[in-house]
Amino acid sequence: MTHHRLLPVTLTGNTRLKPRLHRLTFHSPAFSDYPLAGPDEYFGLLMPQDEQDFSPFPVDDVNVRAAVTRLPDDIRPALRWYTIRKLNQEACTIDVDVVTHGDNGPGSRWILNAQPGDTAGIYTGQALWQAPRKSQLLLADASALPALWHILEHYEAFSPETLGAVDVVAMITDDAEVEDGLEETWRGKVRSLTMVLAPHDEHCTRARQLLGSRFTADTAPDSVWVSGEGDLAKAVRSIAVHDWGVPREDVIWSVYWMKGKPRP
Repeated sequence: MTHHRLLPVTLTGNTRLKPRLHRLTFHSPAFSDYPLAGPDEYFGLLMPQDEQDFSPFPVDDVNVRAAVTRLPDDIRPALRWYTIRKLNQEACTIDVDVVTHGDNGPGSRWILNAQPGDTAGIYTGQALWQAPRKSQLLLADASALPALWHILEHYEAFSPETLGAVDVVAMITDDAEVEDGLEETWRGKVRSLTMVLAPHDEHCTRARQLLGSRFTADTAPDSVWVSGEGDLAKAVRSIAVHDWGVPREDVIWSVYWMKGKPRP
């Protein structure tokens, strides 16, 4: 079993890359030798209430939600899950890119108002992506694009020759939630890169249409990584397993959020 830790961190930067895309930089001495589990490593961000500093508390290893629930209401931090965009061991920092949607949720509200010097907690997680034997489809909506970027950078750093067997699909609602340079950086390096611009309600339909026209059971990728909204991730997984015959163990699917439902 992976041993998880709760790390106190300090915000050192909050940069608005796009109107709805923030890059948070957190510092902790623990990041100097942090063992990154993989390029799509996720973690729990614990954000203190207004005018409060973060205070560490006991956690039951992986059951951090229960540990948070036990805290008194007046000091209970908000818990949301994000992925590491970049680890800088020399500077003891991690970058985290987050798409915000107004200030109606505790995660977006804290991020929109957070200033350098603010404190928070990071509950360490794990990674899901696995290096493919051959070809791979990477499909993500805006919430998972930071992880997709990190995976592509991992390919380039450790096995650049395999990028030519990678197909990338990015499902977005508008450019205000996407880091600049995705197409310019990767289009000439991967086998294919498709940007799908559509409302959230159309993402599943558009993904089915695109994948149905692009691949068959004979031409499908050997493995799939899909992350983002729950219905989208499930739909792509179903296509890969049932339509293309990709083995279930070669389909990594991760639900980052669920339309119309809170996900702590």
